[in-house]
Amino acid sequence: MSSMNKPGLAYLKNEMASCERRIKKISENPDPSKPKSNILLYELERDLRREQIEAYENGKPLGITGLGPLTRAMGMVPWDAIMAADRTHGKAATEYFAQVRKLGMPDHTCDRCSILVPMILNGDFPKPSFLFTSNFECLPVFLAHNLLAEYLQVPKFNIDRPFNNYKGEMDEERLRYVTDQIKEMVEYIEAKVPGCKYDEERMIELLEFDRQYLKIFQELWKLKAAIPCPLSGRESFREIRLANMYPDPAKAIKYMRLYVDEVGERVEKGLGAAQPEEKLRLLWSVAGPFYDDPFNWLEQRGVAIPAAEMTVYNGWFSGREPIWGDPWNGRQLSPLEEEARQFDFVWGRLGDDWVNTHLHSCRDLHLDGIIYFLQWGCPVSNNLGRVVAEEAQKQLGIPTLLVEGRMLESSAYDRDDFFAKLTDFIDVCTAWKENRA
Repeated sequence: MSSMNKPGLAYLKNEMASCERRIKKISENPDPSKPKSNILLYELERDLRREQIEAYENGKPLGITGLGPLTRAMGMVPWDAIMAADRTHGKAATEYFAQVRKLGMPDHTCDRCSILVPMILNGDFPKPSFLFTSNFECLPVFLAHNLLAEYLQVPKFNIDRPFNNYKGEMDEERLRYVTDQIKEMVEYIEAKVPGCKYDEERMIELLEFDRQYLKIFQELWKLKAAIPCPLSGRESFREIRLANMYPDPAKAIKYMRLYVDEVGERVEKGLGAAQPEEKLRLLWSVAGPFYDDPFNWLEQRGVAIPAAEMTVYNGWFSGREPIWGDPWNGRQLSPLEEEARQFDFVWGRLGDDWVNTHLHSCRDLHLDGIIYFLQWGCPVSNNLGRVVAEEAQKQLGIPTLLVEGRMLESSAYDRDDFFAKLTDFIDVCTAWKENRA
């Protein structure tokens, strides 16, 4: 496979065109069943892709430094290849997996990481200027980023995060340990990546944008608890970007404000996604078969999905995880300390945190069961599925469906079998709910 033998814009141009079509459709023929604010979301996504294309064409650095706004504060445009890989399914995913197998590379790891490698090496997504790696991320992402950095000769920096939960323990020593590494990374980027210079004033500004954005999301979390649930399963499952990911974070906050207000109106009117009435409320965990739509199928059977459990998000939304700007041990953190704190998040922590975040979500949102997707090649979540199921039954009296599958690779997918398991699980949840009552 030749490296970077294409202009690197195929994916970005396709995404931008898709957003333009959606914006046009909403403007000319809006669907009253969908949020009006969606037009702002597609404008934000379009503007990000346009910014990435312009950065690539003009030699501006594209990179990633972690979860927070440090990427933009360093003068880089965010590089979001993992999310791009997530959105690659159907024919494109089949072609990428064929390339992976032809090269003799393992195809049984996490789907997004399998696809990520040929997507970048083909040049279908731009080559990054810098790559960040850390043990705060799952192992497949860590290895994929390291592979790309080595193969493409891209500057990279690894940050070691202690496995102890220093958010909860208020451990100054561990926070300082990670903050010192981030300071080293800033110096490394300034030396290795042309055009990058840390701008602390911009960092502070972006931190505040993210704080405002997440505070509005915390309002949404409370609205999700309404019965009937005002959100469709697809809305709950939508993976978010923080405000700092977009070129106009103020517009991202405007979008979120409008969206949450719309959800609030649905709650006031007693409108729910499940039809003809809400009978069950389930949590969807880890991932899902992106080439199919189980959510609409469930809603037609009276099953709502108020939330999906993916990484740190529900900790932020519920207010249990500190967000940017929250005090630490009675003091305010510096901007780089804020970045260090957020490295200690759900996906890479000890098992207790992953299990407890499921239990918290189920309590908060009055859920009747968990659909736990055993995504191939995900060592973090797969090994804890049985523990989540046992604790949910023991502490909450609700059942868990452990269902195996792949996110993007559909060749092994048996649709009849998958939906038969969902059908049986609906019956189980209904019986357990009646017993609890």
